Amino acid sequence: MNFKDLGEELGLEEDEYRELIELFMETGQSDLSQLKSALDAGDAETVSRRAHTICGSSGNLRLMDMHKTAKRIELAADDGRLDGLSVYLSALDEGFSEIARSLQG
Repeated sequence: MNFKDLGEELGLEEDEYRELIELFMETGQSDLSQLKSALDAGDAETVSRRAHTICGSSGNLRLMDMHKTAKRIELAADDGRLDGLSVYLSALDEGFSEIARSLQG
């Protein structure tokens, strides 16, 4: 993951973008945890809200794969379709893991 290029897309220096990514990691992982709990509880409204938050934040940071995945979850939850979302949750987990690895390296 190239933080320099992603930051430049937003008119930010790499260190400024990294700060935003670190904040996204803190809040986004909390949102993901709440999303998973809501999914386990069958709470489509909360699944949709948490996915919407992740969708917006990741889109603002130009993390488009995560943005698209969260949007799919949001739309499915809006329609009350909670079955089969585990593949998308796995993709979001992997997205957060990829960001974490990039921050370390």
